Amino acid sequence: MILALALSQPSSSALSSPPSGRIGPHSARRASAQCMAAGSVGVQPEPLPLGDEAPLTPAARVKRALTFWGRVVPILGAYKVVEVAADLPAPLRLAVGLSGVRIPETETESGEVYEELHEWGSQRLESTIQELKGFYVKTGQVISTRVDLFPEQYTSRLASLQDSLDPMPAAVVREVIERELLQGEPISSLFASFDDEPLGAASIAQVHGATLLDGRRVAVKVQRPNCEPKLKGDISNLKRFAKALGKALPVDYYTVFCELERALYGELDFLQEAQSALKVHASVSHTAGGKPAEPAVAVPLPVPGLASRRVLVMDFIPGTPLNKMAAVLEERGIKPGSPESELAGRRILAQLTEAFGRMMLGAGFIHGDPHPGNIFLMEGARVALIDCGQVKQISTDFRLKLAQAVLSVDEWQQTGGSPELVQRAKESMAEFGVTFVDDAPDEAAAALALLLFGDPDAPMPGGFSNAELSPDSPIKAIASFPQELVLLGRATILIKGIAKRLGVRWSLAAKWKPAAEAALECGVDGCTMPVWSSPVQPAVTPAASAARAAGRTRFAEVASSLSAAGKLLGSWAIGRSGAAARYVVPEPIRARAKKVALRVATRVARARDTA
Repeated sequence: MILALALSQPSSSALSSPPSGRIGPHSARRASAQCMAAGSVGVQPEPLPLGDEAPLTPAARVKRALTFWGRVVPILGAYKVVEVAADLPAPLRLAVGLSGVRIPETETESGEVYEELHEWGSQRLESTIQELKGFYVKTGQVISTRVDLFPEQYTSRLASLQDSLDPMPAAVVREVIERELLQGEPISSLFASFDDEPLGAASIAQVHGATLLDGRRVAVKVQRPNCEPKLKGDISNLKRFAKALGKALPVDYYTVFCELERALYGELDFLQEAQSALKVHASVSHTAGGKPAEPAVAVPLPVPGLASRRVLVMDFIPGTPLNKMAAVLEERGIKPGSPESELAGRRILAQLTEAFGRMMLGAGFIHGDPHPGNIFLMEGARVALIDCGQVKQISTDFRLKLAQAVLSVDEWQQTGGSPELVQRAKESMAEFGVTFVDDAPDEAAAALALLLFGDPDAPMPGGFSNAELSPDSPIKAIASFPQELVLLGRATILIKGIAKRLGVRWSLAAKWKPAAEAALECGVDGCTMPVWSSPVQPAVTPAASAARAAGRTRFAEVASSLSAAGKLLGSWAIGRSGAAARYVVPEPIRARAKKVALRVATRVARARDTA
């Protein structure tokens, strides 16, 4: 567990930092070429922006690496010492005790010692990351989301890294905006008001609220002027570390860091992020079959013309980040495990599941950074997915193989598995590009598929465990894996992690079965052109405009208007009846009716989710 803590990076949590054993010489050269290509495509030389530092020197990179590992290795060592303390000879036990590490004598003391280690280790790790910042912040972010893997002290203490880093001074933020968007003109020439206090500050950028001159409320994302050299230096360092020590490490992180490097270059270019936001919005607004649908989640869109490589103006999302929702619910008197909490949790899960099902199995364009700081909850438990800096376009071939894998996992859960499904899983994973170590059981592929898409509480075949860091996890049997699985797995792990925290059984395979069937029905050629090239709302054609001008109204327009009017009338009636009830029905009866309605809604949600 602690090795994963030290090495995990955000996208590497696809399989809880998906290990792939060791890559062979041919695949290593191929991966190296892919990394070089990822680091060079689309990067044009340009003058350094305000405050940018020069690229880190080799000596500075080594110093940062030594600082990080010099602080982390003692944490790993302390856990290892406590783990093997009982088997140490008396002289060594004495030496360990003199070093300050407490050795437990009983099971009760063992629990106390581990609690002390968790507290000390989490403090040491947080202070190290806060000091170094750069790409190491990403390490802390992924740890903070993995409540199913890491002790509470780590996840709670590192949660602040998601959006609460030390902010840039307001004067620097304003100067960057004026330089990037306004050619030196004052910020008042664009904004009626600008909030100097940031809404959130992360490793790459911070976000401020503002109001445009036309009255629109917007969010302004401003890149930290000095972040790029550190981030690039850190990722290069981690790649070099992973490649040089590949044979010594129990897992291969080189492929993971290659994918992270590719994603990093996208995160540093806000013009690319603006384009990606439009694509993500289109993806979640169409079914897997390409048909327009109500957006599964909200996505803030860029304001046309107000984007540069380092500044992005976009829709303002009123809401609360998922990582702060527990505190908000507590303020409102909503306790964990209550019907209100469970109902809200199921709504959140349903929206995220539908959104990522559409992205993965429909458009094939995936939001690749779904940590809780990037998931906002609006009124009515409506979900918004922000920050489209990390994205991934998967091929049609990969998407169809994914659909088939989802259906196979669903069939396994319905039937309890069979030798035929074991063989099918082996063939499916081989087609994905996943290979296993020589002595892996035949059921390894099926167990891996179940780990990704199945019910986390269902028994695993072949003696495997569904605990990702267990020695019996199917992850330990992996020899190599494709880069597509890195970002793909992040979404599945996130959704299953939320379900686990809520105590809800949630099979992604069952939820995604209709989308998988639709994807396979559309086939290689697809049902439509790319969804982001199609208008979400039907365009008004010249013929339609001429017809209206001539006084002719089409039946489709009448039907659409009647439908909209009916919905509006229904909303009005509900609102009026609710207002009347407040005056007519006594408060105790209203409170009791609300509790009954919540219990009924929760039971209905449970029945629907387990159907």
